[in-house]
Amino acid sequence: MNPHSLSVHGRTMAALAVAALAGALSAPAFAADSATSEANARYQKERADCEAGRTAEDKATCLKEAGAAQEERKRKTLDNSGSPVANATDRCNVMPAKDKADCLARVLGPVKSNQTVTTSGSVAGGGVLKETTTTTPGAIIVIQPAPPAPPASAP
Repeated sequence: MNPHSLSVHGRTMAALAVAALAGALSAPAFAADSATSEANARYQKERADCEAGRTAEDKATCLKEAGAAQEERKRKTLDNSGSPVANATDRCNVMPAKDKADCLARVLGPVKSNQTVTTSGSVAGGGVLKETTTTTPGAIIVIQPAPPAPPASAP
């Protein structure tokens, strides 16, 4: 190899190294731009749903929630990865033992044959109410008829 070819080869290697470094540095920027545009698209869709009344909330609340979610997305603190059932089950786990079974029945549905769960209301109407009824057998009480009254004496 002559000194001239080494110099050309060295410049080519340096150019490739610079190009690779530039590509590596722009990849996170591209990912960030992509994440930002996805977040903005999500926010625009949520706003459009609010404006069109396609949510269970009133328009003002819906817009407020969409804006709050967008702010959390910008901070990278919005986490929708949890399961609603797991969240509700975690809430039941802190209940006193006597109430935990009924709480779980409201979340998961009746798990015992003596339980029933009824649901009424709606989110749009202001709230969903779930009621658990657990039937437990009590002591058997036999009611005896009263003895007949003695005949009234004649005056």
